Amino acid sequence: RIKEGAGAFVCGEETALIASIEGKRGMPRTRPPFPAVSGLWGKPTNINNVETYANIRSIILNGAEWFASIGTEKSKGTKIFSLTGKINNTGLVEVPIGTTLREVVYNIGGGIPRGRKFKAAQMGGPSGGCVPTRYLDLPIDYESLTQIGSMMGSGGMIIMDESTCMVDVARFFLSFTQAESCGKCTPCRIGTKRMLEILTRITQGEGCIEDIELLEEMGKTIKDSALCGLGQTAPNPVLSTIRYFRKEYEEHIEEKKCRACVCEGLVISPCQHTCPAGIDVPNYIAYIAEGEYEKAVDLIRERNPFVAVCGRICHHPCETMCRRGEIDDPLAIRSLKRFAADWYFKHVQKVPSPIPKTQKEKVAVIGAGPAGLTCAYFLARMGYPVTVFEALPIGGGMLAVGVPQFRLPREVIEKEIQYIQATGVEIKYNTPIFGNLDNLKSEGYQAIFIAVGAHKSQKMGIAGEEGVEGVYFGIDFLRDVKLQKPVKVGGKVVVIGGGNTAMDAARSALRLGAKEVEVYYRRSREEMPVSSEEYEEAVEEGIKVNFLVNPTEIMSYNGQVTGMRCIRMKLGEPDASGRRKPEPIPGSEFIVKADTVIPAIGQMVDVELISSDKSIARTKWGTFQVDNNTLATNIPGIFAGGDCVSGPAMAINAIAAGRRAAIAIHKFLRGDSSRVDLSEKRKDIIPIKRSAEEEIEGEKRRIPVSILPPGERIKDFSEVELGYSEETAREEAKRCLRCDLSK
Repeated sequence: RIKEGAGAFVCGEETALIASIEGKRGMPRTRPPFPAVSGLWGKPTNINNVETYANIRSIILNGAEWFASIGTEKSKGTKIFSLTGKINNTGLVEVPIGTTLREVVYNIGGGIPRGRKFKAAQMGGPSGGCVPTRYLDLPIDYESLTQIGSMMGSGGMIIMDESTCMVDVARFFLSFTQAESCGKCTPCRIGTKRMLEILTRITQGEGCIEDIELLEEMGKTIKDSALCGLGQTAPNPVLSTIRYFRKEYEEHIEEKKCRACVCEGLVISPCQHTCPAGIDVPNYIAYIAEGEYEKAVDLIRERNPFVAVCGRICHHPCETMCRRGEIDDPLAIRSLKRFAADWYFKHVQKVPSPIPKTQKEKVAVIGAGPAGLTCAYFLARMGYPVTVFEALPIGGGMLAVGVPQFRLPREVIEKEIQYIQATGVEIKYNTPIFGNLDNLKSEGYQAIFIAVGAHKSQKMGIAGEEGVEGVYFGIDFLRDVKLQKPVKVGGKVVVIGGGNTAMDAARSALRLGAKEVEVYYRRSREEMPVSSEEYEEAVEEGIKVNFLVNPTEIMSYNGQVTGMRCIRMKLGEPDASGRRKPEPIPGSEFIVKADTVIPAIGQMVDVELISSDKSIARTKWGTFQVDNNTLATNIPGIFAGGDCVSGPAMAINAIAAGRRAAIAIHKFLRGDSSRVDLSEKRKDIIPIKRSAEEEIEGEKRRIPVSILPPGERIKDFSEVELGYSEETAREEAKRCLRCDLSK
């Protein structure tokens, strides 16, 4: 007969279930005796889950050999999973044990919604453990899951994407198991409660770095000493998330950052929280909606002096987290920033007065790129005399020489730099800093910020790429084009690479007169790092992109390039990041004819051009080694940030590093050893006034930005994106949901 139990989670433990059936409180007891010896009402009892018993009929009918042929050597048969979470196809799925997680997620589950990336899977229910991206190709069996800190458990499989906070996930599952604890043993009853209190503090921004080790220690102790399976597995979500996502715990504690924008105690709004510079997006959007464009620009400049630049070329991570996108389309945050900046430079004629020098200490900045100029700008606002030393004849760094005119016009950069100079920043062009930085110190500079960009092209390391006419390297090619140096391309141009530099080079070659331009990339479109906007615009312009192809040799005749030898690739086993490695397909070699070949596979920072002083610590990649919080090097008074620390990165990341460095330098010069705190502070809310007709109900799609037609834009280097009109900008701004409003 069927007996209805208590329904408590702890009754998943066999002795607790037996107690419940007997009419007692569902609490486990010590074993032995095991239920097979003394179980229900003291009699020998077979106790197992329904799924296991359901297999018996098939085994009897088809035989043991048939059942043993399914699954792995040690784990036989099939397993039913409850597939749920951030997955397109949810439901109960039955697969042979040993099936990979990748197959379940992508072949059966249909992948992650909205094109987002898989982050982890919580296996085995609330007391299971998370399986990160690196184990997507791990066979799902009992032994494999146990080895990585997870378990098969009840067959729960909760899929998580990049919008999931792993600290909050651990807190959520532990809150469930803690509430379900029967309370019989102290480790489970009290231990999980203390762990939950620590996790709650961390998600509210009140944790300390020692909490991570304390959680690990408590979790292991509870696992070893709890009476039943509930207590022994309850710490799994915490231990596995710390094991694979420790960085997220550290960010919550040290930087007050929740990269998934989930923890309400840390996040004012997802857009502001995701922006590397922490710009107050909701309020400047509100200013635009109200027609207060100058106020919008002033508000942006509190965190970022490159308003018009970022309004054009920022990779807008803020938009990826915009909650409007959960309804229809994310707000066009970058385009609205551009509109406000363009309006400002067109209508506001006033030039800012130099900020009074209230501090006596001189600061030197090496490099007039986004990181260096941002640092100088904020130091000048604090009253410091700042001098920027730039090797090139123009300012802007990679913005000026690495981004084509059709994406970022030179005059836009010049306006931003003129504004920065007007605040009191001195820039010395054609002034490279060679040799020891002690020369600057001897000139009275009491702090130095190194902020050089990644101006050096990365070589492919294949035959024929050196000393051949018609071969240009990506960064060098873009620099010569932007500086209007003579650049000659042939009728057929081949570009190698998959990033923005490769696509910029391909589109520039087309505008220089190439009849045919092709891009070759060794991975698939999914792995291609180029922005979706630039990829789509390039394809519209007639550029052909070839995937899973790798060059092995650049061919030439009489010193002139004639083409390249290539081999086709396939995606093999994933690396530690979960990204599948491209592998050559034997016998698939072929030749591509070309008049010009442009390798654009990456860029590097030539730090030797800045300082030959080996006493400044370097990483294994040759970049400067700094404190993550202060950007201080191992030499007191010398700081570094931007590409020369992170490697090639986006402009907004360099801008964020520049502001962080300015604050750190100010603290250093004032003798303040406390951490740099860039956490968001809630400000007065700028309301958006809407009439009854303007109230948003249901979907209201993003307003597209006008761009030049492909046939017209490839004729020259005119800017492709035309921007919003005032009317469309205000209409788009009013789509904002105001996630920054407090409860």
